[in-house]
Amino acid sequence: MHKLENEFERALESVLVRVFSMEKDIGISSRKTIWADMPQLAVAYSGGLDSTVLLTLSSRLAEKKGFPLLAFHIHHGLNRDADAWLEHCRKTCAERNIGFDSRKVFVSRQSGRGIEAEARRQRYIALNALCREHGVELLLTAHHQDDQVETVLLQLMRGTGIAGMAGMAPVAPMPESSQENRYLGRPLLSFSRERLAQWAAAESLAHVEDDSNSDVHYTRNAVRHELVPVLERIFPGFGKRLEQTAQHMRLALDILNHTGMQDLQACITETGALDIAKASACDTGRMDNLLRCWLMANGLKIPSVAWFEQMKRQLFHARPDASVELLLDGKIIRRYRTEVMVGTRSGEESPCTDIVNLRWNGERFLDLDGWRGRLVFELGNDGIDAEWLKKQVLQVRPYCGNAMLKLPKRPTRKLKLLCQDAGIAPWQRMKMPLVYIGDTLVFAAILGQSAKYAVKGEKGIRLRWEWREQVSFKCQS
Repeated sequence: MHKLENEFERALESVLVRVFSMEKDIGISSRKTIWADMPQLAVAYSGGLDSTVLLTLSSRLAEKKGFPLLAFHIHHGLNRDADAWLEHCRKTCAERNIGFDSRKVFVSRQSGRGIEAEARRQRYIALNALCREHGVELLLTAHHQDDQVETVLLQLMRGTGIAGMAGMAPVAPMPESSQENRYLGRPLLSFSRERLAQWAAAESLAHVEDDSNSDVHYTRNAVRHELVPVLERIFPGFGKRLEQTAQHMRLALDILNHTGMQDLQACITETGALDIAKASACDTGRMDNLLRCWLMANGLKIPSVAWFEQMKRQLFHARPDASVELLLDGKIIRRYRTEVMVGTRSGEESPCTDIVNLRWNGERFLDLDGWRGRLVFELGNDGIDAEWLKKQVLQVRPYCGNAMLKLPKRPTRKLKLLCQDAGIAPWQRMKMPLVYIGDTLVFAAILGQSAKYAVKGEKGIRLRWEWREQVSFKCQS
């Protein structure tokens, strides 16, 4: 077997070990176990030289190890030859008996992100859809050493920190995959493009040529064709050394992430919020690292230095009674008192205003689609008489701060005051369904059930609210 093929097998094996470690929090030492239990695999196949080499190496290894392989192609519609590339990829996979699927995407020129960034975003959205449809957990891409060099140089010019200088990791969560457990593998990161091209020529591999790769109006192409040759002339072999620097940075980043997550765990409240009073006890550098880990844990991209500093000022130095809301990466960062949470800007964030009349006939629960949850009926102490409850009309209404609620062993008080005592933020209150019998409030989600109709000395029905999605609130009474 060719030396490059042996090296690729070891590189892919390393990728699989990382995926198993990230997915199952275990280490695997047996090669036999890795290949026998490996996740469903697919290759991102554009038809270009790099992805053609990746597909060929992967297909030969799949045949050797006996695992299924798929290839996914994304048609961006940006090049006049895009249709021909799609047919070339389809034909190549058919000849090699490799499962093939494709998607066409629309890349808007008015997205505000730029053509390169928007094309990348749409590509990964489509690749995620294909992975989801075919049950693929690991997608291989053909990023190589030269791509890594360009990435690190671009990040360096942007004034990045260690995370940017670490470049692309051999294994990373799939971009645009939300909370799904799907991974991106880059087994060619240690291979130079020149070496891949030599191997492709020796194997007589047919591939397509994208003429846009030579257009230096695109930043990455300018780095590739104008900056890298100069650096290579002054510092021969600098690409390998820069790739090694990225490896050192990734090791440093792993340590920072581990430390940051430990600090973060010490600053998370039982409601899942970040306690900024505890976080502010860290020194500046450690607190910045903690906040970076907190943003990543909430699926947010690391913002610019200026935005990051503005966020810190508002979170840590705004008035204690101020209600802070910051928009980042399509989500909302909110502070209430000393707690900070991340919410969504989607329609699900809007308060529900539905008024719903219900009859309970002994069901375990009643679904309320408009409220994105369900009302649960359980037997317990200080509950409502079941037979009496069946005869009543339950009315679900939206939050009202002036509504009065009598909680067990506490005086009747306005909901607004009860929420303040419980530390429930204003935006959280808007999600609270209230249950009335007539004009009497008998239950408020998060806070609990009124003591007014409690049966003394025997068990009765107690109400409880369950959201479909996880919502971080104080515990119900």
